Formats: sequence, structure tokens, C-alpha cells
Amino acid sequence: MNKTKVLLVTGACLLAGCEATVDSVERPSAKMFPEIEGQKRHVFYVDPVSNEQDKRVEIIAGKQMLVDCNQVMLSGQVVEHNLKGWGYRYYQVEGYTGRGGQTLMACPENSEQEKFIKLNSKDLYRYNSKLPIVVYAPEELEVSFRIWSAES
Repeated sequence: MNKTKVLLVTGACLLAGCEATVDSVERPSAKMFPEIEGQKRHVFYVDPVSNEQDKRVEIIAGKQMLVDCNQVMLSGQVVEHNLKGWGYRYYQVEGYTGRGGQTLMACPENSEQEKFIKLNSKDLYRYNSKLPIVVYAPEELEVSFRIWSAES
């Protein structure tokens, strides 16, 4: 009976040690990036890979809108900045007014639908798993990212 208890306790300790090693895979800190008034800070992490130089990150900022058959665009762009004193990069949505432009086609009735409208951005940024991707954007915008890679 005592031998069984000892084995169970030993097994539990070993499993707890395994769990601690999984959780100890630390993500880079984003503490050095300050809060900016009127902006929400979005922090993303990318996984380490062997060929980071062959990958790029696209930052996607936009919002859900009720639109008809016309093409809708939001004003603003994602601009890359350097964090003073650190040399790290962060990204900020600039020039966003909450409005944009749209085409003026005559649409059929009841053609409105909810759609994600993104800021027009064609920039791809360096993939770096050693640092977080920090994006500042107005509260009403959703921010995400997409990974692009070169094919053989």
C-alpha cells in the first residue's frame, strides 16, 4: 500500500515537472511598449521557425461594417516606428478618421450585409519570433496578422 502511494506521488511530481517545462516556454515581453492614449495595444507572437528570413508578416486592421454592393475603403495606414531607447519596432494605425470612400453604384434593395473592411495596406514586415508584434490602433478597429512565406 505504501509502495503504491510512493509511486503515485513520484508520478505526480514527474508530471508536474513536465507541465512546468511546457509552460516555461516564455514569450518575449511587451512590457517596454507603453500604452498610448486613445489607442489600444495589440500584442501578437509568432512561433520560432528555422527559416524566418523567408517569411513576412502582414498586419490587418479594419472593422465589421454594414455595406451594400459598393466597394468600401477605410482611411488610414499601418506605419512602422522604432521604440526610442530600445530600437524595437512597433506599428501604429495613422490617418484613420472612421470614414473612408466608396463607389456609388446603384445597388439592389436588401443587398446590405455585414463585412470586414480593412485598411488598405500592402506592406509586409519582417518575421521575428524573438520579439512581439505590437500594434497600436483606435479602439474600434480589430487587428490581426497573416504570415506569408516564399514557396520553393
